[in-house]
Amino acid sequence: MIETENSSKTMFQQRTKLEQKLVKKRKEDKEKNNEKVSVESSTSKTTSTFKVKKGVFDDDKKSIGEPPHSPSLERFSSTSKPRESILTTPQTDIGWGTFNYIAICYCMAGFSMMADTYIEKGTLVDFELFWWLITNWQVFVVVSIGLAVWSFFNYFCTCLVVRDKIPNSVSIFLYVFWQFICFSLSISYVMAHEMSPILSGGTGLQICVFSLKNHSYWHTNYFLAKGIKKAKADKTPIIRKDLTPNIGFNHFLYFMIAPTLVFETQFLRTKSIRYSYILKETLAATGAFLMFYIVLCKTGPIYKLIDSLPLIILLLKLSLPSMSLWMLGFYGVFHCLLNIFAEVTRYADREFYQDWWNATTFDMWWRKWNRPVHKWMLRHVYRDSMHTVKLNKFGALFSTFLLSALLHEFVMIISFRFIRPILSTTMLLQIGLVNFTQLDMLQKTRFGNVVMWITVFVGQPLVQLLYSTQYSALVWNNSQ
Repeated sequence: MIETENSSKTMFQQRTKLEQKLVKKRKEDKEKNNEKVSVESSTSKTTSTFKVKKGVFDDDKKSIGEPPHSPSLERFSSTSKPRESILTTPQTDIGWGTFNYIAICYCMAGFSMMADTYIEKGTLVDFELFWWLITNWQVFVVVSIGLAVWSFFNYFCTCLVVRDKIPNSVSIFLYVFWQFICFSLSISYVMAHEMSPILSGGTGLQICVFSLKNHSYWHTNYFLAKGIKKAKADKTPIIRKDLTPNIGFNHFLYFMIAPTLVFETQFLRTKSIRYSYILKETLAATGAFLMFYIVLCKTGPIYKLIDSLPLIILLLKLSLPSMSLWMLGFYGVFHCLLNIFAEVTRYADREFYQDWWNATTFDMWWRKWNRPVHKWMLRHVYRDSMHTVKLNKFGALFSTFLLSALLHEFVMIISFRFIRPILSTTMLLQIGLVNFTQLDMLQKTRFGNVVMWITVFVGQPLVQLLYSTQYSALVWNNSQ
């Protein structure tokens, strides 16, 4: 009798537990369904105007989810995904009100300066400086076309090594030869013509863009091809398509015109081109560069006071206009121009910058303000130096800053036609600032963001003042 009661009691307890589990499972399923519906509704709202072509990666869903064949090849895996730039759809980081306020302030400041110019010279915009800025603009066009044609040599050399037609040592030699010709002929041609610092600097940036693009194309396919050979020898084939070389001619052409410096074997692309968006960004770019020119015209007279005013006064007078030039240049290039190129080429990954204005440390600022260069440095310098050269994290960080400083200094040399390691020195000194801003009192605090902005406000006019002083003494006075 007691056993029967105990057994019935046990059965009752088990049945109760089972019912409780069923009720709990139903609640969890209901919550999951609600979350799924809410996510689908939110994504449908945010992505209604920005659609990715379906079926592009349907064959690779299973392979991409699988673990990589070798950890050494993981740095070449695809990282792109369809996303808009922050200023395209501002949400929590910067609202439409803040963005519109800044834009209207710049517009009103531009109208005010145009009114002053009209009172002084009888015209709204004085284009005398503009014609000097674009002197010998044909040099920029010739260099761009020459580098584009020269890139095909690197393409064919990369095809040969991927197809195992030439040994790796010959491929490395041909790649170094390509870079040598790229820089030597371009520099000599630019230096042989008189150009303004802005146009010369733009040409130097174009040389750097072609150099970084071709390095990424060769380097990525070179190591992926080596990984394929090793996998075949070990009889462990690589399944993931984003970790296999892609030397298709059309893919190479697309990479050369796409607004990215990092080569990937597969690029996400949008479904269609939004012509209204191109028109909007074109108008915004026109306004930004017009405002840039107006501010530049008003900044010129300040440099004539270099010999008569103390340094601190000059820095104060230049701080606001120099930061305005920097902000307008950033918006015009990183947002307007790159988004126009992305829309025309249907390039889906629009993360050309992040909210660097909210950065509280300098390493955060460097990571966010120029994403194309940051992604290139991260893959081909920082990670590759740790994998290939076996550097530690500090060595990899120092090598990354060193190469970045050398590239910036190269642009300055092309711009001003003299060698003064001003910008490269300040950039290397920022390694100390990176460590300083890692203090707890600065990380993720408003005070840390204030420190970042103060250093930028002081550093920008100081670097401009040092370069303009040297340019006036060494180049401008001799050419008059």
